[in-house]
Amino acid sequence: MQNQQRLSLVTLLWIGFAIFSMHFGASCMLWPTTWGRDSGDQFLLAFAGFFFSGLILPWLGYLAVSKGGGPLYVLSSQVGPNFVRFFGHVTIMITGPLFVIPRMSAASWDAVSRVTGLDLNESAFMMSVVFQALYYGIVYWFIYKESQIVDKLSKFLVPALVLIEIAVIGKALIDPIGPTAPPNYSRSPLSYGFVNGYQTMDLTCALMFASIIVFDLKSRLRGQISRTNTYLVIVGAIGFAVMGCIQLGEMYRGHTASQLLPDLNYAKLSATIVLEQYGHVGGIFFNIALAFAAMTTAIGLAAGCGAYAENASNGSLPYKKACIASLILSAFVSVAGLGTIVVWATPMLNLVYPPAIALTLCTAFLAPYISGRRGACYATLLWGAFDALDGYLKLMGREDGLPFIHMVPGQADGLGFVWFMVIGWVLGQLFWKQESVRAGGTSPEAV
Repeated sequence: MQNQQRLSLVTLLWIGFAIFSMHFGASCMLWPTTWGRDSGDQFLLAFAGFFFSGLILPWLGYLAVSKGGGPLYVLSSQVGPNFVRFFGHVTIMITGPLFVIPRMSAASWDAVSRVTGLDLNESAFMMSVVFQALYYGIVYWFIYKESQIVDKLSKFLVPALVLIEIAVIGKALIDPIGPTAPPNYSRSPLSYGFVNGYQTMDLTCALMFASIIVFDLKSRLRGQISRTNTYLVIVGAIGFAVMGCIQLGEMYRGHTASQLLPDLNYAKLSATIVLEQYGHVGGIFFNIALAFAAMTTAIGLAAGCGAYAENASNGSLPYKKACIASLILSAFVSVAGLGTIVVWATPMLNLVYPPAIALTLCTAFLAPYISGRRGACYATLLWGAFDALDGYLKLMGREDGLPFIHMVPGQADGLGFVWFMVIGWVLGQLFWKQESVRAGGTSPEAV
């Protein structure tokens, strides 16, 4: 009988902090400060709303991977080949080289150029090209060996992120920069936090990052699948517990600026608060931490893209080659003009997120009901297509977009898709041919 491997608490914390670092990108570092500022003295209620959509829901992604036998490609292939093409492949491209990875490198360049003054240099564009080449070279160094990604993150990037966050949050707790004010929005703080929690897109990231964590756990556990799945859920919970504590601290830090800095947002707000706390030197360290935060997410996404491509191609496109291709495309997008691409790619996030939620919830809680899962996933994919079309119509000048989707109950709170998910699940369970998931889609060895 094979000896049962166990991981120590220190090892679980080591992996959990790596998960935190991958999810804690530039968006998760900057946005909660603005949410806290906007929520003022009601920031705790806003955080409670965010807790469910921005922390619990992404953690359920790791639970779904544990129960479904694999990350994004495996789970989406269980729904069907058409679903893989219209959801899985699009999700990889949008959260990978066409949008999120270039956005992370752009955030890193913005932070570094401000610290060094390169943004004011006449040759700033050429400097940015050189920076992108170095940036993606460093990212590849982190990911070219799957078995070393977690250890590299935990050794080199996690300490810098945690220490900077302890410094800025601790300073806000000891010496708030100003008095608080009521929320500057009319909706309930709970609803505000819940809707904004979706914006981090951490659920789709979790379905991609899980491939890295499963690979690492299987290496440590010598391939023991049952323990790998159990520990995946545990380390995921550790990672989001750490991130939740830091994001609560960031919201607290922001709420202390609700009267002093009512008009600044995101990077400008966070940097200004740090300047108020620590002066120019603090601003330099904050921008360095911002660059690190963006890089950790780019590392996780690039590795997730590589693992997905290897699975989707049945090994004909190996992990390393897929990672290189993803990083080259990301670099091209970064240099060619990220601004326009961001604007036109954003509605695609609305396409992929509802089916990602349906896939996660149905796999985590209703795994035996395969037909219902398929119905829910295809129905929410249809809803996502409507939502994306609404966004594109608005970009093209049609202010009302698709009016009917705004009439769906709960849409204002980001819950319009729930009706499609529930109805799709019921119809799928009633009318879809009852059959088992194909073997290739359930094997944990496919991870």
